[in-house]
Amino acid sequence: MKTILISLSLFFLSLLTMAQVWAPSGATWYYEWASMWYSGYVKISYIGDTIVDSKSCKILKKERFTYDWVNHIYSNMFIGYEYTYQESNIVYYYRYGQFFKLYDFNSSAGSSWEVAGWEPFNPCDSTGLIVVNSTGMITVNSLSLKYLNVSPGQNSTWALSDTIIERIGPLGYMFPEPTCVVDLFEGGSLRCYSDDTFELYKRGQAPACDYIIGADEISPESNYFKIYPVPATSTITLEITKKIKDKMMIEISDILGKKMKSIEMDKVKMSIDIEDLKGGVYFILITDHNSFIWNRKIIKTAP
Repeated sequence: MKTILISLSLFFLSLLTMAQVWAPSGATWYYEWASMWYSGYVKISYIGDTIVDSKSCKILKKERFTYDWVNHIYSNMFIGYEYTYQESNIVYYYRYGQFFKLYDFNSSAGSSWEVAGWEPFNPCDSTGLIVVNSTGMITVNSLSLKYLNVSPGQNSTWALSDTIIERIGPLGYMFPEPTCVVDLFEGGSLRCYSDDTFELYKRGQAPACDYIIGADEISPESNYFKIYPVPATSTITLEITKKIKDKMMIEISDILGKKMKSIEMDKVKMSIDIEDLKGGVYFILITDHNSFIWNRKIIKTAP
């Protein structure tokens, strides 16, 4: 009996350790990205280890892959490296010559921690505050993971997504983003995460983790829909070329995942007013009220 109890204890301890691991071998994240007439994604990947201020750190490489809708050019660029490590359920990252907390999974509702902004270019305050609104547990890929629901502290110019999950990180971008400058950001909401021992986690915002210019490149469902014009100034027309369901739900969101419009479509062709949206790239998501069907980028231009 004692042997069985010890074995069970070791088993549950291994599951706990597996859930809490940060940036293991093969860890890769994909995030939405779009700005003006450019669209694409940001990829962050674990590439090795190093020592920084006596801490054994995970090196994360940041890259951006984009398409220029005006000049019709694909490109990719190296954004930079991040140096992170985990200790006692806290993930740290390096800024301004020191380590700051990135995610604190020891936190409870009402607690907070300080985060640092971009370096060397920084349009806002050097640091900000993240406040925990609530905590809970969520099951992802059969693992029970803790999550934090957070928001920026009062007057804080740096923010993280409203949900941060162990191992995966925020459902928004991995690192704090500025709130003091409109439309200035490094990455958008999370598309996918996986590592060598963690099955691919897809949020369903995109038909593929690394797609750039639209679902119609790889998705057979694109044969059922047409959307035009792209770019558009005031209205777009959505047309269903083959009947799938009696009614569809149309949602338009910005690149950070914020829902801008929600419309029920009960006819095969309809015009959608986008004149009130700011210029830039948006996502249009079509569902049949139960499941994802189609996703496409649209571009709103100034009149």
